[in-house]
Amino acid sequence: MNKKLSLSIFEIVAYSILTLLGLWGLTYVVLGVVVEFLTFKDALYKANESLGSLGFLYQGFIIIAVVVVVSVVILLINAKSSDRDYEKAQRRAARLAKDNNVVDAEATEVK
Repeated sequence: MNKKLSLSIFEIVAYSILTLLGLWGLTYVVLGVVVEFLTFKDALYKANESLGSLGFLYQGFIIIAVVVVVSVVILLINAKSSDRDYEKAQRRAARLAKDNNVVDAEATEVK
């Protein structure tokens, strides 16, 4: 089977941006876990306190949740369009197969 992965420019850009946002959220989660188990007060603890009541950990979870929701929406939209293209190709192949009922005939020389 020769399967070709075709991504549009929109998909490539969207997945790249969402990957970067996901890494940003993951970084916040890691920083939040580090702050939770930090025994002494330093600059990271002060930065966590300056973010408000949520802190690094919960803001990271929120960012990751938003990235997941947007990714699923983009995947659903593109899956719908690719299914539509596949069904269109199947209908065309069936139409061509139906119209291609050619009777095989042998040619004989006329004397």
